[in-house]
Amino acid sequence: MKKILIFILLLPAFSGCEKQDTVNTDGYYQGSLVYKGQPFFSAISFNGNNYSEVASGGALIQKFPCITKGTYIIKHNTISFAPTVLPVISDCQCGMFTNVKFDCQLNGDYKLVQSGKSITFQRGVGNELQVYNLTLINP
Repeated sequence: MKKILIFILLLPAFSGCEKQDTVNTDGYYQGSLVYKGQPFFSAISFNGNNYSEVASGGALIQKFPCITKGTYIIKHNTISFAPTVLPVISDCQCGMFTNVKFDCQLNGDYKLVQSGKSITFQRGVGNELQVYNLTLINP
């Protein structure tokens, strides 16, 4: 009877532990962010639980200066970004030669799909849909 009581008391403690997914994203990825049908160059470096968006250095349609740095976590096919460095909102115009102005900062939760060396993550619907399609370039 004591063993059953101890088991019942310990069961919530063990079931309350939530394990993180073991998706390995470390490395330098590049590809695109598609928003409102417009593709923008995107590159992200993942290291441990840190991420850093990177400017292309030459692509005409890119997210720069809307790049962020911070931490991320992957749990249940969701990747969650918590920026620690944000651009100035008034400077955040994605696409150097476009008039597109929107919230293109990488933050919050995105649905994640990883396949081989490619990762895709997205959030939103309709006009607010943001889709990142990235390929591992340098592990």
